[in-house]
Amino acid sequence: RSSDLWYAKLETTRGELKAPTGADFFFTLGGGSIEHTQPIESSPHRSGRHHNNIIKKKKEASWSLSTYFNIDDTLVAAAAAEVDPAVRLLWKSMLGAEDVSSGAKYTAAIPNFTFSIFECSDKWARQARGSFVQGANMSFPGDGEATCEWSGGCKDALYVGIGKSVTDNDGANTVTLQAGEGALFEKAIGALVMLIEANGTTRSADTPDGTPRKIVSVLGDVVTLDGAVLADADGSGLNAPLYLVYYEPVTPVAIDNPQTGLVGSFAITGFGTLCARSVGINLTNDHELVNYCYGSDSLKAPFYVTGNRMTAEVTFESNMDENLLAIFNSVQNFDGQEMALELGDNTKRYLKVDLPNVKFSIPSIAIPDTGSVPVTFTGNAYQTAFDAADEISVHLDRKSVV
Repeated sequence: RSSDLWYAKLETTRGELKAPTGADFFFTLGGGSIEHTQPIESSPHRSGRHHNNIIKKKKEASWSLSTYFNIDDTLVAAAAAEVDPAVRLLWKSMLGAEDVSSGAKYTAAIPNFTFSIFECSDKWARQARGSFVQGANMSFPGDGEATCEWSGGCKDALYVGIGKSVTDNDGANTVTLQAGEGALFEKAIGALVMLIEANGTTRSADTPDGTPRKIVSVLGDVVTLDGAVLADADGSGLNAPLYLVYYEPVTPVAIDNPQTGLVGSFAITGFGTLCARSVGINLTNDHELVNYCYGSDSLKAPFYVTGNRMTAEVTFESNMDENLLAIFNSVQNFDGQEMALELGDNTKRYLKVDLPNVKFSIPSIAIPDTGSVPVTFTGNAYQTAFDAADEISVHLDRKSVV
């Protein structure tokens, strides 16, 4: 299919894939991807005029995807259900702290978990384990849709295909595939799979929805799975053939109510009405990757260290007028600006971003030949006091309730 389906699930043990359910699905925009490479170079051994061998480097794995801000704005009571569980994971991994007492709210703290990402296509899938968020770039343009670009790292990514079996696999933990199809699973040790009957939709009783099997080993075209001995895996009987398939939940469920920016507001405390041509908030964790451990060919648990500052870079563009001139003069004094952005109808559930202390660099102003005079301010969000950790908060709010 042209659009892959994405799922994210909190891992119980860092770096071990956790099976998602249908509720762990979330909508994404085009361009999302999981990247997994392992660079090589020619061996420096002296071998005359000819390259003789290779030297393998550490594996490198990352992921990126874009989303709209999907919000269930029909909810009245404060809860966390106004945002998808998978997206809650992304926010918590980005900022670190979650409070759901008055609607999901995220503030700066130290993230301390990993999650699994599943990208499911039509004939193959990628399963990334030990995943975490490195950055979230929120964009609120005045002439387009509000989006968030997410990016992060992971331990590695496993590629899983679909193989056919015409063998009776009952009574053991092995599935014998047709000749050559073991190669579709050879590099997927640890991946989650399911067994599908000949009609292409019915799941084997050995792998019901929510209970996949893990690949333990692959020898030729024989794939060994974990768990109990197989009892509904006969690929030679009336239901032949049997298919070994990457795991995917039966029914994806997610909020499909994007808040695109036609309703919302942007304000800087102490100044008049402001027309923001665009607002951007680029969050960066800059985690230190644990890719330096001897004897490991990829990231090693805990996979990342929160050894660097979390940075929130803020930009906004507006036309020069008397209100903006007052802001410009305040910026020249390097005063901290208290900013608030709302996305959606604030009589319903909506997204609110609070930035209580943004310090901007003094911008340059170019005068065009005709039209308005746009000015772009760029700066960073700061906490209001030592250890306050309040430089940014992202809240799914409702003014009539909270």
